[in-house]
Amino acid sequence: MSDKNILTVGYARVSGKKQVKEGDGLGSQEARIRDYTRNRGYPALSVMFTDDRSGGTRDRPGFGAMLKFLIKNRSSICIVIIDDITRLARDITVHHTLRAAIAATGARLECPSFEFGDSSDDILVENLLASVSQHQRQKNGEQVRNRMRGRLLNGYWCFSSKPPAFEFAKIAGQNTLVPREPIASIVTEALEGFDSGRFQTQAEVQRFLQESPGYPKRPDGTVKFDRVTELLTCVLYAGMIEYLPWGISIRQGRHQGLITYDTYQRIQRRLNENPKAPARANLSQHFPLRQAVQCAHCSRLLGGAYSRGRNAEYPYYFCLNKKCLRYRKSFSSDEMHGQFEVLLKKLTPADEIIDIATAIFREAWEKRSDDATERTALLRREVTTTDKSMGLLVDRIANSSNPQLVQVYEARLIDLQREKAALIEKIENSEKAMPNFDATLRTALAFLASPWKLWETGKVEDRRAVRKLVFTEHLQYSPELGFRTAETTLPFKVLADMAAQDVEVVRAAGIEPAQPRPRDFKSLN
Repeated sequence: MSDKNILTVGYARVSGKKQVKEGDGLGSQEARIRDYTRNRGYPALSVMFTDDRSGGTRDRPGFGAMLKFLIKNRSSICIVIIDDITRLARDITVHHTLRAAIAATGARLECPSFEFGDSSDDILVENLLASVSQHQRQKNGEQVRNRMRGRLLNGYWCFSSKPPAFEFAKIAGQNTLVPREPIASIVTEALEGFDSGRFQTQAEVQRFLQESPGYPKRPDGTVKFDRVTELLTCVLYAGMIEYLPWGISIRQGRHQGLITYDTYQRIQRRLNENPKAPARANLSQHFPLRQAVQCAHCSRLLGGAYSRGRNAEYPYYFCLNKKCLRYRKSFSSDEMHGQFEVLLKKLTPADEIIDIATAIFREAWEKRSDDATERTALLRREVTTTDKSMGLLVDRIANSSNPQLVQVYEARLIDLQREKAALIEKIENSEKAMPNFDATLRTALAFLASPWKLWETGKVEDRRAVRKLVFTEHLQYSPELGFRTAETTLPFKVLADMAAQDVEVVRAAGIEPAQPRPRDFKSLN
């Protein structure tokens, strides 16, 4: 038989892409295959096929391409050469499946470290080697899993897949999740916005992420809705670790969270509530007061739509009540928004009132700091009670022979573990020194002093937040008279009362009875 009728085909495999990037496993296997080809006197290697898949799977693109090559060259004598029997497979069932696939093409399999044969002894040895290879793979998998589980128990996230707002960094010799900017700041704003109600639905969070430069998106510039759900339900963002498939209950992680666990729990409760219909994206941008303003004639919430002009479309508000005198009579959104801004500016208190409010808030802040020890003691008692409840559940699980009852007990145990984790976080936070008053409340006080400035940003979420933070009820509007006097939220009501009563805080041991002093306040009227 002449050499030109013989085709030597090499096949090499490593377990994953990481070994391709960081090692030379494929190159080393190919070198030994070529050396074997020369030593046997075969023609030079015709073609080399490779895979970066686990030895326990039969789904291999490289192996599939090799089978197509072998079928195409049935007229030649094809010899498939592997470096070692473990490179074919590390699962006895997969091993025999791939062996049979090669044999079905008419090719034969060879290996430098083992001679394949058809005798009963050859088959026995091959089966033993394939079984040992499978055992090694399973044992390695168990060892890797045990090491990874140990890291999870110690609070380290050990999987290569991680949330987009985190990246791995070496801290004290350990791979640890750290915030990845600017994505971390964007995710924090999204999570806190959903918790506070700034974003009413997941669709609004999705739009916020899509409009945020720096947040990873698909090639078409969108963020998948599933990614939003994953973001809102990811406990890693709360600085916690949990992996129930491996029996890892909720625990404090070694990484820095973006939000508190308490915030995370409130988000989960919101997600489990009845879903709200998402606002239409094209309407939200130009109609931030939709669902917030009523017709002054009939108290029906105003609708919004576009009116087509000669060169463009123009946004208008109008009443939807057919029985109303103003039914379908539109008025410009720009005019209405302008009057709303004037209304906000009328709420601006005098500087002296803000100074008094700041003094009151500061005193309350300091009192809260003084009460921290008592709060910590109460939280510790709650932890003790929770521990006792968990102990009782463990006893019931151990003594119960009813699988359904055990499942109920285990679910309740997981809930208690989460409650305990939340309590521990509150204890740790209460034991920390209170943050600086001025740095913490600067934004809130700035908003109280000038609520219209947040409206002027022009962002839809900011404008919607303004009306929720300032007013407790729907506003009423008519084009002739503008906005009617509306009920404001507690902070603005307190500021208005302080101005109306003409009071001043006199600080001694506490807040003394008010002493009169002329004050100036721009009222709504």
